[in-house]
Amino acid sequence: MLHNDQHGIRVSWSAHEPESNVDGFFVAIGTTDSRESVLRFTEFGTESTAYINNIFFELSNRPDSALTTLFVISVKAINSAGLVSEIGESKHIFVQKANVPGIVFDGNKLYEDVSFTNDHTSVSASFYGFESEACNIISYDWAIGTTEYGTDVMTYTEYGLVMNNNSHGQAQIHLELYEDVKYFVSVRAATGCAGQYIVSCSDGIILDRKAPEVSFNIKPENDTTIISLGNVIYQAGSDSLNLIGNVSDRNGITETEWGLGTLPSLTDQLVYTSELTEITNVAQLVPGQSVFLTAHSTDQAGNINVSSSFAIVTDTTTPFINGLDCVKFVSIRKPVVTCSWDSLFENESRLASMTVSITNGGINQEQFVAHTVHASEYLFSFDMYDTIKENTNITYMSVTIIVTNIVGFSKTYGRNILVDRTPPTAQGLDVVTSTVPGEFADFHQKCQMPRRYVEVRLKGYNDTESGIDTSRLAFHCFTKLNIQINTL
Repeated sequence: MLHNDQHGIRVSWSAHEPESNVDGFFVAIGTTDSRESVLRFTEFGTESTAYINNIFFELSNRPDSALTTLFVISVKAINSAGLVSEIGESKHIFVQKANVPGIVFDGNKLYEDVSFTNDHTSVSASFYGFESEACNIISYDWAIGTTEYGTDVMTYTEYGLVMNNNSHGQAQIHLELYEDVKYFVSVRAATGCAGQYIVSCSDGIILDRKAPEVSFNIKPENDTTIISLGNVIYQAGSDSLNLIGNVSDRNGITETEWGLGTLPSLTDQLVYTSELTEITNVAQLVPGQSVFLTAHSTDQAGNINVSSSFAIVTDTTTPFINGLDCVKFVSIRKPVVTCSWDSLFENESRLASMTVSITNGGINQEQFVAHTVHASEYLFSFDMYDTIKENTNITYMSVTIIVTNIVGFSKTYGRNILVDRTPPTAQGLDVVTSTVPGEFADFHQKCQMPRRYVEVRLKGYNDTESGIDTSRLAFHCFTKLNIQINTL
């Protein structure tokens, strides 16, 4: 009798007791030389059949022995009087190797299993290891399902299956697959024993055509100012990169590398590395030059995503004003404070603000004007008439201009403007007309001979606050004369 289960056997027996009842059976398993070498006599109650497991049969024909080992099953019964029957034995049992299910690998890599694929047009598999010592294997076929050993996608067929040798084969067929669905490949080996198959199933493969998702964010905690404006990231300082990258995929990431370049997807600054900190912590950036952080990520299905951050620009300098000029003096008659400039420069990032304030200039400064100037403007003017009139003790005003860029670097400009409250003074006016034009007399004259011109000298004129800008003379006569005035 042939048996191919080395770890168990199903046994049936029977007994007849004409005088009393059978109270139990005892079963032993062993070789023809030692009937209890596998299992000593064990009570099985009054049942007449049992599957006996937790045992182990050596193969009858072992490679390390020229002898054939045959096994027997021994049964004895006991009746109600305690009498034990003679031992009954089974036929000799020849134990051979059990059928061995093979291993099925998903994917088009020969004898290498994969869990994900991005090919939605075909299913591939390979297999080996099917064995049947008792019946031999005569053919193979395969099926595809959405459950283990399922055939709802493709029933068993030999189509698309080829054998590379007696035990190794592979299969492929064109099918339309659907995203996130898990497909199982079953391989069935038909044995020479009618109706007996050895079936194995793969662990499944999932269609995944979506590439990993990559995002770039500003570090939540950093010691520099970093601003995202439009499609550009500006940061103060150039010795590090204050960005973090996040890569995610619903089926897992196999590899992510990071690089730095002067264009998206370019790595001419720092080549690809698996550690993002090797980029962000050691980057030496050129102020004002744009760089891009690039991630090259691959998921388990082989989908690749190459994504780059927004342009990153570093700033290490302040903005500045070129050609700033403000009025030097104001008075009740000329109360407008005006400042103008040729240009406003921010060479590395962008200008954030330009603010103007006007104060009284003293120790306890009182602010009269606070104003924000647009970057496109080139001057500002403020009428300070009411301020000058109401604050009679003010001798000068202070104008403060602060230009700030978006990363916080700023530069301050200050100008003092004198408040002039007194008119110019003069000691007197002498008429110094001579008979030769241009040769002025040395002293004041009450009358003169020339009738076509008058020559005068203004004595001791001065302005201690703002200085003399212009002087004007007026001449009045009682007759209609064409008179020229010459001054000294």
